[in-house]
Amino acid sequence: MTITEHPLVKSYLAAVARETAGLSPERRNELLADLEEHIAVALAEEAASGDDEIRTVLARLGDPRTIAATALGDEPHAPQASLWRTLAILALLYMTGPLTLFTPLLGVPLLIGALWWLWTAPQWRNRDKMIGTAAALAPLLFWAAQFVVATGGLHFGLGALFIPATLAALALPAAIGLYLLLTARRPS
Repeated sequence: MTITEHPLVKSYLAAVARETAGLSPERRNELLADLEEHIAVALAEEAASGDDEIRTVLARLGDPRTIAATALGDEPHAPQASLWRTLAILALLYMTGPLTLFTPLLGVPLLIGALWWLWTAPQWRNRDKMIGTAAALAPLLFWAAQFVVATGGLHFGLGALFIPATLAALALPAAIGLYLLLTARRPS
């Protein structure tokens, strides 16, 4: 058993790990590795092997809560989006659906802006952003299919699907907007 595997050292490091749960996993692992190395050096320099000597070295390092508070204070905070920004992005994404269907010259530039705003927002994971992008592009794809049908590209009686497809193209962004609202990470 190495000195850093001593129950007192393991208990001390476990306490620091619990107290630093708010750190990113990389930062916490780095902190724990640095502490373990520091403890090993300090114990070797003092030739500490007994419980009392180990307690003395650990006490000089400081209380695990103090170490955690210092580390958490040094941690850069992740950018948080306000509820206003979240709702504005969702409203813009939804408005681009009808605008893209009925006035593509206005809808497409707004769609590009809405997608850029969605992808720069910190409150969603990439998976959620991909779902939002797919839903925002659905009306654009429907518009392209409408164009093909209107220009005579297809003659399969697709005119009967126009109203249900239009409703679906308008409802999908609303449903995905609700999904994104529910999955947005709330500021802590």
